[in-house]
Amino acid sequence: MSAGKKTADKKLKLSPTKDLRKYTQQIWLAGLGAFSRAEEEGGKLFDNLVKVGEDLESKTREIADSAVGEVRGRVLEKATDTRERVERAFDERITNALTRLGIPSQRDMELIHKRLDVLTEMVQELTRELKAGRK
Repeated sequence: MSAGKKTADKKLKLSPTKDLRKYTQQIWLAGLGAFSRAEEEGGKLFDNLVKVGEDLESKTREIADSAVGEVRGRVLEKATDTRERVERAFDERITNALTRLGIPSQRDMELIHKRLDVLTEMVQELTRELKAGRK
């Protein structure tokens, strides 16, 4: 081989090595630049993500509160209905038991009081008439 060709081959071999070093250096610098940028903008990105999270949490909480309110209303309504049915059944059973035992109900007692009031009035009227007739 001629000396000129050997020199050309060396240049070709050296040139890719220099290119590789240059390329490696550029990769290293790009990595440092990316790290620096991420460090600078990372705080901003984090703050933005926190804000987005807060907004999402607020919307989710509103939806959840609304759903809980609806469910609570339905549960209270059903509980009230159930309580009223239980009270009615309990009242009916007590009334039936008292009737079987011969104990008058509140309504029966009110009727008796009204009759007693009428009879008392009649007795008082008769007593006045008797006293008036004796004089």
